[in-house]
Amino acid sequence: MKTYLDCLPCFLRQALEASRMATEDKQVQRKVLDSVMERLPKLSFNATPPEIAQVVHGLVKDITGNPDPYRETKKIHNQIMLNSYPVIKDIIANSDDRLLSAVKMAIAGNIIDLGVQNDVKNLEDSIHTAFSSNLIINNYDEFKETLMHSKFLLYLGDNAGEIVFDKILIEEIKMLKDVEIVFVVRGNPVINDATIEDAEFVGMKELVRVISNGSDAPATILSQCSPEVRKLFSKADMVIAKGQGNYESLSEHEGIFFLLKAKCPVVARDLGVNVGDTILKSNSVRNLILLRHIVIPRSAATRNLTNETLEGRFFTPFGRSE
Repeated sequence: MKTYLDCLPCFLRQALEASRMATEDKQVQRKVLDSVMERLPKLSFNATPPEIAQVVHGLVKDITGNPDPYRETKKIHNQIMLNSYPVIKDIIANSDDRLLSAVKMAIAGNIIDLGVQNDVKNLEDSIHTAFSSNLIINNYDEFKETLMHSKFLLYLGDNAGEIVFDKILIEEIKMLKDVEIVFVVRGNPVINDATIEDAEFVGMKELVRVISNGSDAPATILSQCSPEVRKLFSKADMVIAKGQGNYESLSEHEGIFFLLKAKCPVVARDLGVNVGDTILKSNSVRNLILLRHIVIPRSAATRNLTNETLEGRFFTPFGRSE
């Protein structure tokens, strides 16, 4: 997804909020904003929003001298969500379709995004609302069918805190299907995106293999990822990409299931939905994995597709202890 004029105020807001998280020195904060405003006109709008955000947050870290402005905030979010873990697991265990319920909860967890909004005071209510909402784009049937015919799944994570919901979804997937899963986090701190440290904190590394993508972009930009991540992306039978950042950077790639909440007008417009809508979107055609019921690496399947190969209880809401 390319960058639009509407994205520019968001970049400035991110720069201001991140600089305030990094330092209390107002002169340094002003220097950050001045530098960002000087740099933005030189950046191409053909770049994706995460590519520009990477530059913005790089300036914040360089000028303030703080390599991880959101470190303590991420710890708080991780702990809050871990405290909710038993409640979430109970909701899923008592639902009619555990996988769908876990998918919806994972999408609900995508509310935790300080790159888009810096107000998570009513976090539990926000997650409750998101989980209780119908999926506006709902490719769940294709999601489940692809999963059931996959041997290797690559899961591209997004934010700290939210990673607890990803862990729960992965637990449900592993209960349903014997599939190898690799979970990918950011290579270096950026905003409140999850890193190896967050994966360790929430116990993700005890569940599946966790690797960093080698980049400090707030998304998965394949050209910046490590050779290992690019190789795994190419060979995976199924890719799950969480959050707006991953949608913005990977929306032109086929064979990915995007799980996200549309949190800004630009992304909502690109998806054809309203701000606040929850999304489970497949941007792949119904490829050979589904048509022939055999597993083919996504890269091979999408590369070899031709026109001839194509064919044509809502659950208990998020609870709180009384």
